[in-house]
Amino acid sequence: MRKKPTHITKVYTLNVEDPGDYYYKPEGVLFIDEQGNYTLFAADSRHNFLRTAVHKFPYKDLEEGVEYRNHHLQLNDVTLQYAPRFDMVVDEMLDILQAVFTGSPRQFFFLERFFLPGSPHNHFTP
Repeated sequence: MRKKPTHITKVYTLNVEDPGDYYYKPEGVLFIDEQGNYTLFAADSRHNFLRTAVHKFPYKDLEEGVEYRNHHLQLNDVTLQYAPRFDMVVDEMLDILQAVFTGSPRQFFFLERFFLPGSPHNHFTP
């Protein structure tokens, strides 16, 4: 019997405004599945900071924007940008992530390491 695929319900970019700055910049991509689990892709140096913020605040508050450790964080829902092109299942997460990266490689430079062959960060390849 084949296992039913787990669907992705939300794809967010996680934007951060540093203290004393006036611009939000994307620092993470957050996937939420139908079981309520999430997967966060971010630079190693910011991963724990962003993960802690995601744990601390409800998604609704993060969508509206929160202040955390003198930084402003905001989730931007980009699900509808990718839903027409993908089945929105967990097995397609890497493909969706690559589409995010390809759409703006300068802003999402931190995602490039996930696509490098043989990279220890690329946990999608066997």
